[in-house]
Amino acid sequence: MMKQRTLKNTIEMESIGLHTGEKMQVTIHPAYPDTGICFRRSDTESEYTRVSPYTVTSTQLATTIQCGNQTISTIEHLMAALYGLGVDNAKIDVRGPEVPVFDGSATAFVNAILDAGIVEQAKARKFIKFKKRIRLEKDGKWIEIIPSRFFKVTFDIEFENESIGQQKGYFNVTPESFSKELAPARTFGFKNEVEQLWQMGLAKGGGLDTAVVIDGKDVLNPEGLRFNDEFVRHKMLDLVGDISLLGYPIFGHIRAYKSGHNLNNLFARTLIESANFYSIIELPDIDPALINNLELKPQGMS
Repeated sequence: MMKQRTLKNTIEMESIGLHTGEKMQVTIHPAYPDTGICFRRSDTESEYTRVSPYTVTSTQLATTIQCGNQTISTIEHLMAALYGLGVDNAKIDVRGPEVPVFDGSATAFVNAILDAGIVEQAKARKFIKFKKRIRLEKDGKWIEIIPSRFFKVTFDIEFENESIGQQKGYFNVTPESFSKELAPARTFGFKNEVEQLWQMGLAKGGGLDTAVVIDGKDVLNPEGLRFNDEFVRHKMLDLVGDISLLGYPIFGHIRAYKSGHNLNNLFARTLIESANFYSIIELPDIDPALINNLELKPQGMS
């Protein structure tokens, strides 16, 4: 039977915050079975809050959750890394108002989790198995889930900017595919928009070290892109992080068109409220393709 999993050792990490531009610290602790993923602001006296789609208070520029009287923003890349590597239970302390951004991808979190190790626990792992199609449309964008024996994501983006244009991505999300194909994809932004955010006192940590920056047809980062379709891959990374707030691994194929944090969160809430369309299951045996590979090694930059 598939078992729940947590970290073998505690992780301590530090980097700047994307929006504050200040040093942020995050500590990720192992946790007991059925704990789920819980956050707290360690620079305040807040209690741990178990994340769910309903703890999200803002989706402007990032996914932000409520923790007591405080908020924590930019949780999506860390959440995606935990989900992608099959970590069910963890307690996360964030010293400051946001999770550090590192290079704008999830690679730093993936490497730290693999270095710390992942261990099985005594209780069975539960999965959400979707039985019927669920679709949500808003402002010309849409997202849906259809039944599948795996967790798969198909994503289409369409930008007028010629550096991006139309891109489509598809992945059967496993620990290996997540680590190699999605985790290294960085957040991106346009030079003029970043400058406007700076003038508004936002995105103070935004720059070539923390994001892909586009100016017209040019990518300003000296090293260029990590993938030809890095932009859609990052959108898929964000989607995995936002949907992981459901709290269980998923059997279903999510297909999205131009979705972002706001629609992702609305969709996650819709999924929870569509109780007749899914069941919570335990599996006595499982396809080897879905088993999280504990032998995965930390990834270098692609």
